[in-house]
Amino acid sequence: MSFLYEQILKPIFFAFDPEAMHHFFNFVGRVLGSNRLTRWIVRGFCWPVIDASLETEIAGIKLIHPLGVGAGFDKEGRIINILKEVGFSFVEAGTITGQMSPGNPRPRLWRLPTDTALIVNYGLLSSGADVCKRRFAKEKSGWSIPVGVSVAKSNVPNLSGEAGLNDLLTAFEKLQEFGDYVTVNVSCPNVGDSCQYCDNADLYRELLRRIDALHPDKPVFFKLSPELSETRMLEILEDTAKYGWARGFVLTNLTHSREGLKSRRLTDTMKGGASGLGLKLKADKVLAFMAKNGRPRFEFIGIGGIDSVEDLYRKIRLGASAVQIVTGLIYHGPLWPSQLMIELSEKLNEDGFKSVKEAIGVDLKKV
Repeated sequence: MSFLYEQILKPIFFAFDPEAMHHFFNFVGRVLGSNRLTRWIVRGFCWPVIDASLETEIAGIKLIHPLGVGAGFDKEGRIINILKEVGFSFVEAGTITGQMSPGNPRPRLWRLPTDTALIVNYGLLSSGADVCKRRFAKEKSGWSIPVGVSVAKSNVPNLSGEAGLNDLLTAFEKLQEFGDYVTVNVSCPNVGDSCQYCDNADLYRELLRRIDALHPDKPVFFKLSPELSETRMLEILEDTAKYGWARGFVLTNLTHSREGLKSRRLTDTMKGGASGLGLKLKADKVLAFMAKNGRPRFEFIGIGGIDSVEDLYRKIRLGASAVQIVTGLIYHGPLWPSQLMIELSEKLNEDGFKSVKEAIGVDLKKV
């Protein structure tokens, strides 16, 4: 089946516009996920892995294994149930903004196959918190795996300062009840000022104070940029540690940098953040630094540049309690999650670990 996707289906899919195919797969996922029979058929093809050695948890949320879907693939939490049957242990839905946002002008998504990468410039395309809240209220009871909800400030004109902060908090307040955890995206590279809460210490502290005033009752994570300095990361750890509801960080978001990308398709007109292999080294460096200085107070979800079980395993050994993929799923197809978990189990056994939990952070002494 992997051969079928890699050699036959992927070349066909990649002949079409990337965004059109993204919408197509979300449509197909909604259809397949809406019926017990079709979910069972997908499960039979993908054969999700059940292995006690892979069981783990993040912020007290039990996971059958550490692999989830990162925000950006299921932007509004419409295909959660089919992603479970594909073999994921959790889904991060979003990012969802306070208001409806049309995102950036098209084209806003490009493939770079040579680099197993994407250039993403969606610009926080979202139906808004109100629309998602109404739908989540109807659908949450049917969700069959843990779900994180990612929220951010809307990408609309003239929304900054206090108004921008209020918009982000609106999304947080309206949607936190539906997630097993909430991720506050303070680092989207596709929106002009969305990194301000990540880069500016005073704004970040104000964001923390305002979230605290909402009395969060779910674990909260913050998604950070791969471009942060070590000084800024230490400030973020110190400021965030003051709040018990703040449980950790998702590391990292996309990168502005084009360093390491070799594709001849890459042009200056491709605005946005780079995912995939071009992000790997940056994301791992941030994860290692944050985990070394932030554990055990904080927990970490690793994302960025996972193209093999070695990439995934390295993030766990660098301190990630769970990991997420997006780009790799597009390039390797729906059987890849289960294949990764089979290979991860083999890696753990080879290294003498009885559980994936034993491997978390073991390489931090070398950093």
